[in-house]
Amino acid sequence: MLKKKPLISIITSSWNREKYLKILANSLKKQSYQNFEWLIGDDGSIDNTSKFIKLFSKKVKFKIVYISSDIRIGKSKMVNLLVERASGKYITECDSDDYYLPNSLKNLLDILNQKKTKNKELDGIIAQNINTKNLSETFKGAIPEKNELGKWETLQKKIDGDSTIITLAKNYKKKKFLEVDFLITESSLLNKIFKNKNFLLTPKIVKVMDRDADDSVSFGKKIQYCRGSVYCIAHDETQKKFEKKPKITKILIIVNYFRYSIHADINFNKALRMFKPLKTNYLYMLLFPISYIISLRDRFLKKVIKTHIEFEKNKKNSKISIHLLN
Repeated sequence: MLKKKPLISIITSSWNREKYLKILANSLKKQSYQNFEWLIGDDGSIDNTSKFIKLFSKKVKFKIVYISSDIRIGKSKMVNLLVERASGKYITECDSDDYYLPNSLKNLLDILNQKKTKNKELDGIIAQNINTKNLSETFKGAIPEKNELGKWETLQKKIDGDSTIITLAKNYKKKKFLEVDFLITESSLLNKIFKNKNFLLTPKIVKVMDRDADDSVSFGKKIQYCRGSVYCIAHDETQKKFEKKPKITKILIIVNYFRYSIHADINFNKALRMFKPLKTNYLYMLLFPISYIISLRDRFLKKVIKTHIEFEKNKKNSKISIHLLN
């Protein structure tokens, strides 16, 4: 184990992803820069994740912190636990079905060391990801030709998909992901903690994402994680952002917001209080009957999984263990 404090904390939450973790672990082992720690959250996996991580920890010098739950508690809660244990100056998340290119960490640190804004340290870097077909997951249109400094909000307008974010740990530790369901989108938190922060957007490719991975934890074809969706919409859709959207987009957002709130067992009055645009224009409430009819259709087709019920139960009954493996 490294005697000096790791500079980077890499955070990975995993749920039955042993075969993908092996690929990620191998990519970390091959990094040309090794002063980092890997914090792995095992979210109640029933495969051989635990056995693999413990064996792998004996083959590497970088620090590994292994946090496991005996039952599934969800990515949001698990990431919060991992962030609490992170000891690096910088934090970056890496999903279990992603992996790094050999010089990724070195390239990111080289950029951080070179770029300053008015003699102040950058809050972080936003770097490019590609998929296994060598197509960009970060930029769907034209890919920037050079690095660009700017505020988080400005740079996000140039991004169409998933990116790699490395940021000062002090930013990440100010607030936590909402623990309301097994899954909630990252934007529900990141847009808050990075507001007005200085970032550098780079076309440098640092990570490969496996979009064909099976058993992916996502908002897939089944209607699930509805409570997470409701809270995400309520937190991410500010009044200012909402008003700039086309009318048809506003209608779709509100119809789906009510639809998800019904499936999430959130009562009508609470849903109204949570979503600011509904407070300023009560005419939007007339869309609720449409949402209700759609929700009945969802249930008739057996498309709904009320994940929040199991989440609340598991959150109370889970047993968490923390292991420093090397």
